[in-house]
This record gives sequence, C-alpha cells and structure tokens, in this order.
Amino acid sequence: MARSVSRVTFGSRGSDLVVVSITAVPERRKAESRGPVVVITANVHGDECTGTGAVLRLIPLLEAELVRGTVHLYPSLNPDGLERRARRVPEDDQDLNRLFPGDPQGSPAERLAYAAWTDIEARHPDLLIDLHADSPGAVPYALLDRATSLRGEARSRLEGAAESFARATGLTVIHEYPDDRYQRFRLDRSLTGAALNRLRVPAVTVEAGPRLVLDANAVDVTLRAVLGCLRELGMVDGPAAAPSGIAGTWRRESGPRVSTAGVLVPRAPAGVLMERGAVVAEVRSLASNLLEEVVAESRGFVLAPAERAHVVAGVAVCTWALAESS
Repeated sequence: MARSVSRVTFGSRGSDLVVVSITAVPERRKAESRGPVVVITANVHGDECTGTGAVLRLIPLLEAELVRGTVHLYPSLNPDGLERRARRVPEDDQDLNRLFPGDPQGSPAERLAYAAWTDIEARHPDLLIDLHADSPGAVPYALLDRATSLRGEARSRLEGAAESFARATGLTVIHEYPDDRYQRFRLDRSLTGAALNRLRVPAVTVEAGPRLVLDANAVDVTLRAVLGCLRELGMVDGPAAAPSGIAGTWRRESGPRVSTAGVLVPRAPAGVLMERGAVVAEVRSLASNLLEEVVAESRGFVLAPAERAHVVAGVAVCTWALAESS
C-alpha cells in the first residue's frame, strides 16, 4: 500500500497529530532497497499555515510520482494553534519550536514536543524538512541550523549535507545566527536544530509566504522547494528547478533599530542588495514629519520586513541578511 495514515497521541487535551506516510509502490520503485526516508513537518507555529497547504498538495502528488523511498508528512504539529490562529501552543503559551526533544512529564507544550519528536525519531529519517512562513513581503528562503554539538570534520560534513539540500530548494539560502546567539536563542532546540544536533541528520527550514492565510503563490514556492530536495535524493523524477533565490552565502541578522517612536515607512524592498549606509526605512509622525532615517549597518538585503506599522525605540525594522563571512 502506497499510503497510510497514523496518529500521534499525547497526554494533554490537545488534538492528535496526523501523519501521512507514502512509500514508492513496487511498479514505480527504482531501487531494490528501502530508499531514503524523509520527514516533512508543517505548522509547528500555529499561525504559519503555508506548510500545511503545501503538505495537502504533496500528498496526492507523491502518491502518483514517488519513485523511491518513503516520505512521512505531518500536516500540523500544532493543530490547536492552527485552529485558534495562535503561533504558540494555546494551552500554555509556549513556543513549541524551542522545546525539542520535549519532556513527557513537562508542560503541555513540552509533552507535545516529546510526542512529535519520539514519533519522528522512530522513523529514522535521512532528511527533515520543516515548513514555515514569515512576514508579508519576505524573501522565500531556506534556513540552515548550526551543528554546534559537533566539531571539526564531523560538523563540516553534516552542515555541508544540509546546505546541499538547501541549495536544491532553489531558494535563497540563509545560515542561522552565529554559534553564541544560536545557542542563546535556543535554536538548537528548534525541530530542525534538534534534528541536526541530536539525530545528526541534515535538516532544512523552508520559509515562504505570510502568516495566517494560505497564500497560493507561497504554497507553490514551498511545494517546488520540497520537490527540489526530493529530486536531490532521487525520490521523484524531473529536472531540477532553476534557482530563484539570491546567490551567495548569507546569514540571518537583526536589522537596524529605530531610536524614536512613529510610523514605520519601508524604503527598501526585500531581496535587493544594499550597501552600508543606504536608507532602509523612515520613521514619520502622523503629520508626516520625518523623524528618523534608518540606514543599513552592513552590506546585505532585507530578508523580511517588520510585521508592524508603528515602532518604538529599539525595535528592528526588518530581519537582515548579510554575508556569512561578516
């Protein structure tokens, strides 16, 4: 049977997790071995539903076109958050994506993380792809974690494997914050961070589209990105998609911060390379008086504009991408 549906239950009042597993059928299978195992997760943040839409598209597509291996799809890791349009786990208002591998005796969110993690771990994935969304107007990108639990050649080899899959998405490739902040922000306990650092398997986060809605273009972008990874493993046929992202090696950084309160007026579209000192945004009063020009602190580009129209002192105007070597 090419497709099966299972459920993950956990000790909370929350909804069960649905898992759809698709295996290449014998008449289409290209190899005698079991082939690669890929886990695709979505909606770990309940307000980010692009990935859910992409998974719903992937299920019938893979039933018809998977030629090698098995794909396990989790349409929502936070179904209660999806229902309530909430980023965090509604029962305790915790960020699920900072809790992996979870705790079976912990808070509701920690129990949910543990239930999802143990199910994923038991499937022995060769690759994990986690699907997210960002602010409206953000550049679609593939985000790479830091293998801070490893050193030397082992770290380089695992991070290199993950980067190969990120490049296969065709999207702009962004590395996470440097090691010290990566750990301080607990990103090693995100789902992909834990997969990389605990399971020691390549992991990629795909970020596309706005939150709260199923944007058709963002779903298409995400679908193509996932298929690019599956083609890299020989699991689906067809030529690789032409890269649509911004070439180069970039990392995520907080954008420049304002020093005064007012209306935030973006001046730089996302994805346009800018030099240090270029104006990224303005802050204006409600009478349209210019209160501040916010300039780029380094060469790079706006990755994701701030999802707000009003700012106060200390707020970043965007997420910035700068050269990984900076």
